[in-house]
Amino acid sequence: MRFIKVLGLVVVFFLTMVFFQQNTAELSQTITLKFDLLFESWTTIPLPIYFLILGAFALGAVVVVLFFFIERIRLGAAVRKARRQSKKFEKEVNALRTQPLNGSDAIAVEPAPEADKAE
Repeated sequence: MRFIKVLGLVVVFFLTMVFFQQNTAELSQTITLKFDLLFESWTTIPLPIYFLILGAFALGAVVVVLFFFIERIRLGAAVRKARRQSKKFEKEVNALRTQPLNGSDAIAVEPAPEADKAE
């Protein structure tokens, strides 16, 4: 599985390099981004298109890492909660095991009713 992941990354890297090599002229063109609000307007310096593509990729990677980090924290909390509950149940079971069973204290267990059988 590790070999397949590395091979996949190499293929993606190779295809990305081919894309950038074949489109060097188009990706080197500069554009200026402009953001207008009702009371304010912002413009950037002229940026090459490839810089915007790489910036969008990097921003996406950071967002994905943040989402994975938040999910890991959430799952870690769920695991801690499950472990606490498991320890509580183990203590309860051990406490019930050590109690002696007397005739008057015994709990009568009734068999579960069987579901109606289709004929």
